[in-house]
Amino acid sequence: MRKLKKRRVIYILTALDKGRLFTLQAHHTRKQLIQLRKERSFLCPACEAPVILKVGTTKIPHFAHLHQFSCTPGSEPETLLHLLGKSRLASFFHDKNLAVQIEHYLPQIKQRPDLFAGKSAIEFQCSTLSAEQVVTRSQGYAEIGLHTIWIRGIEDVPVTGMGIIQIRPFERAMFRGNRLQPHLLQFNPNHSLFVYCSNLFYVQGNRWIGKVSLLPAKEQVFPFAVPKKIIKEEYLQVMSLMKIEKNKYIRSQLFAKNRMRNPFWRLSYELQLDKEAVPTIFGLPLAGGHLFHEHPVIWQMKAALMIESGKPVEALLADGLVKLAPSVIEMDMPLRVLLAYENLYRNGHSACFSEVMDISYHLLAKAWEN
Repeated sequence: MRKLKKRRVIYILTALDKGRLFTLQAHHTRKQLIQLRKERSFLCPACEAPVILKVGTTKIPHFAHLHQFSCTPGSEPETLLHLLGKSRLASFFHDKNLAVQIEHYLPQIKQRPDLFAGKSAIEFQCSTLSAEQVVTRSQGYAEIGLHTIWIRGIEDVPVTGMGIIQIRPFERAMFRGNRLQPHLLQFNPNHSLFVYCSNLFYVQGNRWIGKVSLLPAKEQVFPFAVPKKIIKEEYLQVMSLMKIEKNKYIRSQLFAKNRMRNPFWRLSYELQLDKEAVPTIFGLPLAGGHLFHEHPVIWQMKAALMIESGKPVEALLADGLVKLAPSVIEMDMPLRVLLAYENLYRNGHSACFSEVMDISYHLLAKAWEN
């Protein structure tokens, strides 16, 4: 027997009521909504197809299409987390006396942000998608002069403080703030908590070192608060964590096959390094290190080889000798990072751990100033 394909359902919080937009709010009681459902009929604001008002006990009240195929492409199936998140974020704006629209349809680009406030299109993203989709949606909003704010929807409350953080490519595409020191903004609707992943330093793959901090919605502001700059004591923690990650990476490379083509073995040979005692100057957590799609040990070894060979570090970019993160388009920022590392290498390649930390923290502070 052929298995029936599960119907794709889209739930929304806004609908047309006699040509006027009606939005479900937290202050609506279940009794009011049941009465409303009996008295009125609603249409989807995007495709103008009939929608029904659902007032159950499991999910928060919402509208659902009667015939899904008629709706505008680009919408996604809802989850309870997504519905609740949009509702809580809308309440946040209302509490601040800020005008906000939920699921405001933009016919020029055929997109419907979760929330629309001022000149900001706010996307509350709970499901996994590709980094390309994040970029494409952001570009669509930019075409009509809107600023995009991505907020990652989460169910759990993470442990706060400095530590290892897993950040996937699509979450990386949601980064906000300074290009050299970005942060990821998350929201937990169950606890009305904004969660910041800041002071981020790329290790490899989805592995980052960073700081997790919490901000209750009632203490949040708009435009959204920016994380505090990293202090020296916190940077010492980062250095210690990166040292552990560096040692793990080196151990994984010691038994690598085809050593002639292995970047770690080849660079260690050319720099005449003891592979089991790689100097502190390699594998440092630097602002903008995430612009390189290589372990810090590798791209910093490549920079050192250029310096020792009497060549400009710019050649790494001009000749494509270093892997850049997919999001990097312009070369100005990676070049700034390479020049900063060159300065650090020339001043600290024979220094002890504490001296290297002082120099690298000074460079980090300069990056914050700019």
